[in-house]
Amino acid sequence: MRKAPFYKLFKILLLTLSLLMAISLYAQNEAISSLSQYNLMYYNPAYAGDGEEIEAKLLHRSQWLGYPGAPITQFLNADMPFNLFSRKHGVGLSIMNDTYGFWQNISAGLSYAYRKQLMQGEIGIGGGLNFTNFSLSPEWLAGNGDAGTGSSGNDLTIPQKAEKKPIGIDMNLGLFFSNDNMYFSASIRNLLGSDIKWKGQNGVEPTGVSQVFFVSTGYTYQLSNPLFAIQPNFQLLSDFTETAINLNGIFTYNNKFSGGLGFRPRDAVILLAGISLPMGVDVMASYDITTSKLSKGTKGSFEFMLGYKFIMGIDKDARKYKSVRLL
Repeated sequence: MRKAPFYKLFKILLLTLSLLMAISLYAQNEAISSLSQYNLMYYNPAYAGDGEEIEAKLLHRSQWLGYPGAPITQFLNADMPFNLFSRKHGVGLSIMNDTYGFWQNISAGLSYAYRKQLMQGEIGIGGGLNFTNFSLSPEWLAGNGDAGTGSSGNDLTIPQKAEKKPIGIDMNLGLFFSNDNMYFSASIRNLLGSDIKWKGQNGVEPTGVSQVFFVSTGYTYQLSNPLFAIQPNFQLLSDFTETAINLNGIFTYNNKFSGGLGFRPRDAVILLAGISLPMGVDVMASYDITTSKLSKGTKGSFEFMLGYKFIMGIDKDARKYKSVRLL
């Protein structure tokens, strides 16, 4: 009975996200992840320190296989809880490498979260700094058919190779709540929407990072047989111009084997499978079957997650001992 308020909250969120799906648009403005529930540290600094374990996750995504210049993305996330002044805190690190076309985007985020018990769960309020590096390395075909790096003749409308790789600094803010059965996450990346200018052969040219808002939630339904559970997960991301939604449901057996289905409206149907191995190792994979017009030229998208978590006792022992040598 105590968990009823969370169930009602989950139903409200489900209804809200269902309505938003009717107007959702897909855009490659922010790196997409079909395994978004395993990538919460990247999306939300308030996730840092959730639970009692030190956690690390590595994700690799190859999008639109077979398309030249299609996005290839890697995420590396790590976080840990710690106690200071009788309060719980969390720190985290997120690194993302995203390449698409002639662009490469590398970002690193440092996060801190203050954590507090709330309604049979725990809430985290977090913020962090995000460092983003853009680089542009085009290789164009010259008029004679020869490939040449940054060779586009006198056409100044075509981007040239960047001579300097600028670094932009921005802020991330978030709120994260979880208990034994559900989580809710809301965050905004690149709060300041920093402008970045890089210098190429055509002079100084602007680019930048967009503010992106994320909302995600998930719930674990324990079936009558305690070995089985169903875990629906939802994620919405929007740059306030375009919106994308990830939706999936995962069926688990004995907290070890998992499989499920998901989809992104107007983009893909997602197949998921995973396993939890001994010693805190988790493996998860997804395969996207493209449903948009791109399906004619791609074999789909593949994503892989490798996670590791462990508990390290670093708190001082409150018990006191006396040695006879000191008496």
